[in-house]
Amino acid sequence: KTIMNTNKLNIKTMKTNYLNFMKTTKLFIMAIFCLTFITSCNNDDDNPDPVNEVELITNVTLTFTNTANAGDVVIMSNVAPDGQEGAFTNTVNGTFTAGQSYSLDLEITNESDPADIDDVLNDDIIPEGDEHFFKYNNTLGLDMIRDAGDLAGANDTNLGVSTTWTSGAAGTGNLQIILVHQPETADDSNQFGSTTGGEEDFNITFQGVVVQ
Repeated sequence: KTIMNTNKLNIKTMKTNYLNFMKTTKLFIMAIFCLTFITSCNNDDDNPDPVNEVELITNVTLTFTNTANAGDVVIMSNVAPDGQEGAFTNTVNGTFTAGQSYSLDLEITNESDPADIDDVLNDDIIPEGDEHFFKYNNTLGLDMIRDAGDLAGANDTNLGVSTTWTSGAAGTGNLQIILVHQPETADDSNQFGSTTGGEEDFNITFQGVVVQ
């Protein structure tokens, strides 16, 4: 009888030990799970939100057309095969006629894949007009206005996509176009435009532009 009681006691002890072991194991597994979850959350907090990649711009073309003579055209082209950070070629074809008005047509594309040309202006810049602003400058004495039908740009400005230019006296000089992304401030009260902060998507100066 004593032996039977001892066996029962041993079995009871084994059951108790087993249950305690299972409880401990469950608690350990839960602790590991919680630690993994917290670590994962902390890692997520440490990693900033992904930043949209800057769109590659390989080609920028400015076409100025005389509003009174469609045959009087000046075309300025910038080609940067590896993007605006790399090597580039600028060309200027045609000359402005003194005392004339010209409308500007902009083309901004990514032609790194000739089979799949990306219209950056219409697909990216214009849909995000409130984050962009075009600035211009020149040493030719050209005047410029942002058209009434121009699109909205950053800080409640006119973006600078639709513009009209007026040529002055004969001469030779430079014309500059700058596209600013997310400027801190943008001002079009001076029609050529001014900004503070932001990042330049491109800054292109065409040299040897002629008014005759």
